[in-house]
Amino acid sequence: MNARVMPPELIAAFDEEIRRLHARVSGVIGCVLATTDGRRVSAVVDNEADPQRVSAMVGSIVALGETIGREVMIGRTQFVAVSAVDGMILLQRVPARRDLLVVGTLARRHTNLGILLHETGITAEAAARTFDEWLGRDPQPA
Repeated sequence: MNARVMPPELIAAFDEEIRRLHARVSGVIGCVLATTDGRRVSAVVDNEADPQRVSAMVGSIVALGETIGREVMIGRTQFVAVSAVDGMILLQRVPARRDLLVVGTLARRHTNLGILLHETGITAEAAARTFDEWLGRDPQPA
């Protein structure tokens, strides 16, 4: 599945969820919704980061997390956090019926990780409900 086959109304609903996350948490400087194969679906970025490149990396990092989880026998990856000198990015799977989407939230370094994880999870759940509802209506799901 890729964003090119998603109808505009589905993308608009995802855009709204991503904008809400961006506005809800102080310290968040970017949000992206990407497919697990690295295609951008929706993004809001306050800095110079390229949302398309970030989406591609999001897919790769989540796939690597899956591989590590299997290798060390801790189960399926739920989220991946990358902490850097000037900030962090949290990547969380969207728990929809079809495992195709990931939410990425970029934040300043002093942002509370617990709040970031909670709010990113709320957005992932909302995106899952939106996606599942669309899958239920679409006779040929992507």
